[in-house]
This record gives sequence, structure tokens and C-alpha cells, in this order.
Amino acid sequence: MLVLKCLSDETGDDAGDIVTQGFVDVDDREFVNIVNRLEGYFDCTLSLRSEPGRRFVVRDLVARVTAAITRCSPEADHV
Repeated sequence: MLVLKCLSDETGDDAGDIVTQGFVDVDDREFVNIVNRLEGYFDCTLSLRSEPGRRFVVRDLVARVTAAITRCSPEADHV
């Protein structure tokens, strides 16, 4: 939900519309703002700045955030 909120807040698109479409296209400024916001929310690096496209596919973005949280989690160091 936080990923959708971030996408919606930055682009102004309705979160329901983003879910229905499955992706959101953004300009360079929105891209950087979204990445910065998500990395700040989850205190992890998503390594997205070098990605060539400016389209966030919701499913892929959620998977990337989930993987980053797992890598950054202190509990992951003890597994």
C-alpha cells in the first residue's frame, strides 16, 4: 500500500487507476522523487537510478522493495 501511495502522491494519479493499469509512466523528476521517497520510507537502497526506463510496473516495484527490505533487515543478518 505504501508503494501505491508513493506513486499516487507523486504523479497525482488515482491509486486505483495505477493498480488497474499495473504500471505508471513518469518523467525524470517524478522518477527521482519516487525512488528517493521509497528509499527513505524503507531505509534501503533500491538501485533503480541506473534503470533505463521511466515506467514503474507495480508488481516489479513491490518485489524490488520487498527484496530490499529483506536484505536491509537486521534479522536477515542472523538467518
